[in-house]
Amino acid sequence: MDKKLKIKLGQLLTSLSFALDVAENRYFNHSRRTAYIAYCLAKEMELKEEDIIDIYYTSLIHDIGMAGHLSNYTVKEIHFNEDLRKEHCFNGYKILDKLPLKREMKEYILYHHEEWKGTGPYGLIENEIPLAAQIIHLADYFELFFVREIRNGNQFQDLDRIYKWLKMHRNKMFSNEICEVFSSVILKEKFWLDLMSINIGQALQIIEPGKDISIDIHDLHKISGAFSMLIDAKSRFTYEHSKGISKITGKFAAYLGYNPIMIEKLTIAANLHDIGKFVVPLNILEKPGKLSNSEFEIIKSHVYYTKLILKQVEGLEDIAEWAGNHHEKLNGTGYPEKLDERTLTKEDQIIAFADIYQALTEDRPYRKGMEPKKAISIMDGMADRGEICNSMLSDFKQVVLY
Repeated sequence: MDKKLKIKLGQLLTSLSFALDVAENRYFNHSRRTAYIAYCLAKEMELKEEDIIDIYYTSLIHDIGMAGHLSNYTVKEIHFNEDLRKEHCFNGYKILDKLPLKREMKEYILYHHEEWKGTGPYGLIENEIPLAAQIIHLADYFELFFVREIRNGNQFQDLDRIYKWLKMHRNKMFSNEICEVFSSVILKEKFWLDLMSINIGQALQIIEPGKDISIDIHDLHKISGAFSMLIDAKSRFTYEHSKGISKITGKFAAYLGYNPIMIEKLTIAANLHDIGKFVVPLNILEKPGKLSNSEFEIIKSHVYYTKLILKQVEGLEDIAEWAGNHHEKLNGTGYPEKLDERTLTKEDQIIAFADIYQALTEDRPYRKGMEPKKAISIMDGMADRGEICNSMLSDFKQVVLY
C-alpha cells in the first residue's frame, strides 16, 4: 500500500459492522440486515443515489455507539431503555466526529431513535427528524422485532401481523409515508430471501451502493484510531491499550528505519490488532483469577477474528496479517495458527513486541503493571526460549528504556 492506493469505504464499513455484530451481547448480522432494509426503503422512495449511499453506510455502523459499559447490555435492552438509547446515539455521534465521514451521517446516527410524534431521546418531531434517520429507525426496529424470526424454509413472514405492527406505529413512531413505502417493500419475495443468514452477505455485495467510493491511507488511519478507542473502552483494564501499542509501534518502526508510509501502516495494524476482542465476554477479560482452559480458548480466538474481520477489505491483507499474528511465536508455540520463524515477518514481530511490553507494563485484573526494566527481563526470557527475536529485542530496548 502506498499513498495512492485506495481502500473501498463500503468494504471497510461492512467489515467493521461485522466486528460490531459479533460483539458480546449483539445480534449477528443485525447491522448488515438493518443496512439492507434501509437501502430497500430508500430505493423504493426513489431517493438520490448520494442519499442512498449515505443511508446505507450509516446503517452499517448505526450501533457504533454501543461501546464501553454499554457492551454489558443487549441490543434489545438498549432499545427499551430511554437513557441507554440516548447515550448510545450520542456516543455514536461523538465517535463519527473522529471519522472522515459526512457531517450529515453523524446527525443520522444521533437521531436514529427519534419518533415521529416527538417521543424519542432528543424530542425531535415529524419532519424535524432527518428523513435518513427516519428510514434507519424503521429498518433498525423491524430487523430486531421481525427479521429475527426468519428461519430457513419459512422466509415469508406473516404479512398481516406486520401490517398490524405498522398500523400500531403509524404516525406515532414512524411517518405514514415510510409505513406506506415499507408496505410495498415487504411484498417482494426477494426482500425476504436476501435477509436470510445464508444470503445476506452476498446480497450486500450485489446491491452495495457507492462501490467506487474510497479513502486513502490517512483516512484509514483516522478510522483505525476511532475503532481502537472502541476496542479499548470494552474493559477498564484495556483502557488506552491499543493507543499505547500504536505509539510504541510507531517509535519502534521509525527506529528500525521504516519509511513514513510503512510506519503509518504498522500503526494502523496496532490500532486494530485487538478488534477481535469484541467477541470476548467482559467477565473473561476482567476475571481476577486464573482463566479456565475453556475461557483461555475464548481469549485466544480474538486474534482469529481480528484477521477474519480485516481480511474482508481489499488492500488490508498485509495489515491484517501483522495485526492478527501478534500472539504467534518464532518457535511455533503461539496461537492461533502456530506460525514460526519460517513465516513470521519482521512487521509481525514489531506488533508482537509492542503488545507484549504494553501488556506487561499496564495494570491487569490480577496484578499491577510492571516497571519497564522488569518487563524487559520477562522479554529477555522469551528471547532465550526462542519465542521472540533476540536482535530485535536489543533494538526494542533502545526505544523503551533510553
